[in-house]
Amino acid sequence: MTPRVSLLAAGAVAVAVVLLLAAPARASNDEGDALYALRTRLSDPNGVLQSWDPTLVNPCTWFHVTCDHASRVVRLDLGNSNISGSIGPELGRLVNLQYLELYRNNLNGEIPKELGNLKNLISLDLYANKLTGTIPKSLSKLGSLRFMRLNNNKLAGSIPRELAKLSNLKVM
Repeated sequence: MTPRVSLLAAGAVAVAVVLLLAAPARASNDEGDALYALRTRLSDPNGVLQSWDPTLVNPCTWFHVTCDHASRVVRLDLGNSNISGSIGPELGRLVNLQYLELYRNNLNGEIPKELGNLKNLISLDLYANKLTGTIPKSLSKLGSLRFMRLNNNKLAGSIPRELAKLSNLKVM
């Protein structure tokens, strides 16, 4: 092999390594993008979301966001933060999320059906907001869910019958 070909092969290997190392960061950016989309929907008079900077590599350094050892978002804790606005479907992209704590705020609009994508969700706390509409049937896909608190909102209709199959659900 000529030195030129050897250098090209070494360069190709270096590029491949960089791309492989960047892959987990991209996943984190997807989560950061989803969280920042939420941020743009919210009014934050107390500045609790001021650390949510979309130019950072991942959202694990943001206040009120907890990540696991692989830098995947597992907890969003914005309970009692005086935020207002709508939740939005983008939170359904946080597929590793285990705890979604948005209680005691002024959130309005409907509960997005996309929250049914959060298969690892253990706790869904949306109580004491101004949420409207019905409880999405898609929440019946949350087999890990143990706690779902939706009380003290302006929800209409009955509790979907499909939620009865959530065998791990302890508090509703």
